[in-house]
Amino acid sequence: MTASAAAVEAEVAHRLGQGDALSAFDCAAAARRDGIDSPRLRYLMVRALAASGDSLGAMHLYEQLDLGATGDVDSLALAGRIWKDEAFDHDGDRRAGFLRKAAAAYDHAFQASGADFPAINAASLYAMLGERERAAALAEPIAAHGAADNYWDQATLVEALLLLGRGADALVHARGAHAQAGTRAGDRASTCRQIARLAASGAIDAGDAQDITALLRPAPVGVYCGRMFRAGGAGEANAARAIAGTLDAQPLSALIGPLACGADILFAEAALDRGIDLTVVLPFAEDDFIAQSVQSGGAEWLPRYRRCRDGAAMVHFASNAGYVSDDCQFILGSHTAMGLAKLRARELETMAIQLAVVDPAVAARSGAEIAGTNADIALWEGGGGETLTIPVGGLDRNLDFPPAPKPPVGTQRGLYAILFADFAGFSKLGEAELPVFAQEVMGGIGRILDQFGDAVLFRNTWGDAVYAVIDNPAAAARIALAMQERLDILPPGLRLEGHKAGMRTGIHFGPIYRGVDPVVGNELWYGTEVTRTARIEPVTLVGQVYCTQPLAAMLALDNARDFDCDYVGKVGLAKDYGELALYRLSRRSGG
Repeated sequence: MTASAAAVEAEVAHRLGQGDALSAFDCAAAARRDGIDSPRLRYLMVRALAASGDSLGAMHLYEQLDLGATGDVDSLALAGRIWKDEAFDHDGDRRAGFLRKAAAAYDHAFQASGADFPAINAASLYAMLGERERAAALAEPIAAHGAADNYWDQATLVEALLLLGRGADALVHARGAHAQAGTRAGDRASTCRQIARLAASGAIDAGDAQDITALLRPAPVGVYCGRMFRAGGAGEANAARAIAGTLDAQPLSALIGPLACGADILFAEAALDRGIDLTVVLPFAEDDFIAQSVQSGGAEWLPRYRRCRDGAAMVHFASNAGYVSDDCQFILGSHTAMGLAKLRARELETMAIQLAVVDPAVAARSGAEIAGTNADIALWEGGGGETLTIPVGGLDRNLDFPPAPKPPVGTQRGLYAILFADFAGFSKLGEAELPVFAQEVMGGIGRILDQFGDAVLFRNTWGDAVYAVIDNPAAAARIALAMQERLDILPPGLRLEGHKAGMRTGIHFGPIYRGVDPVVGNELWYGTEVTRTARIEPVTLVGQVYCTQPLAAMLALDNARDFDCDYVGKVGLAKDYGELALYRLSRRSGG
């Protein structure tokens, strides 16, 4: 193993410990593409994908990399982790079936190694399945020999004591685990999730579980916003002190937001100084963002912007398009950041809170603004979120914005969901089968679009492809999944046996122009984000729906809990259109 592999392994493990599964997976995948590899790195890569929520994708990668053949206890136990997570995406007999597969994998890892952590996981799974004696037989030796002075041994002992009905003893050791865990939000979240599942199944006392998860639960995920202002002077000093005081009083597992001059950069600097995991979300192309939102507050902000950008665990773009003087672009950026905070909080079994720097002199202005701090606060609180407002006076708001391109008079632009789908296998159809395809496959898709009425603002089709513009992300998600479910069983008249056939669907959310086609006179919906969405569908697996990060974030921001968005990774788009972070969309079927 090379030194570079060891360094990557350490970085991926650190990100997993912080609960940042997405950046951990991307870091491991990028290293392997660059020729850096090791058995441990392959294990961490699969573990990161499993932690992001994509259980079946993780198992496919586990088998592809042949981790089970290594004989390593961590790799053997990882199969149990993956099947366990998959079990909780289902109910009833399907859940029990996956729980049994998980228990068998953990038990095999225990028999091969004698280690405590696969033993306690097997014990917990047997307890969930109602096999209490078998669970106790595995838990009792762990309780008997106590715990070493590290987090996972303490957590293992806590779990064993809970399974044995010794809640008071478990709480004592949970306090030790709490001290050992520090800020490792991912480790805390894993333990809380396991204890909550045991309590929900009736395997442990619910009151004991509540006491321990309240102690071990990770700190909230923060999403920030605030006023732009010029560098220096009393205003910046006041804001820096107020932000520092807020972060010292309110521990956070992670902090997410943009990097405009003023409050944004001060939040990011304070996060980096405190070792808080930082994710940056930029609304549009970086050079345009720097010109509009960084240097407009003075050239002094630029090196500070670069330090924060380079120090962030991840940098996301809500859109890679250039700035066109449209507030929708800033709205997309702030909404994406808020949605990502909610997604991260779900992964960490905690809550998301908003931190907002407000200037008392302007805070009471019209609430009709559609972009900016006031609008962000109103949206967050309107969705039931908690906001910590940080009033700061004396801010120098004398910003110097550069000229920006203006769209032609009369141009209409708005934020919409975009759907592209096509049918893999269409080229295999014979002439006689085309009418069946048109009536049964495309006709079925048309009927699904009809069911959603006015939510479908525009639709078009050619051959086997569908393009639709939809007024909100949740409706787009429901349409995409309904289309896939409609085509789970293909019409027999198509004669596609032996071919990989089915719909591939990509959905996105972003700003679109709306106008009239100057050639044919039809309604026209167009723009960079439309083109980007069209490049997603060709790289989507047959029978699946892929969505972009802004779409996944909007579903989370809207509290749409009937969907799962499992991270696929950064995927190269068709026609050399660059890479994009994509999620696999599915309907949530279990607790």
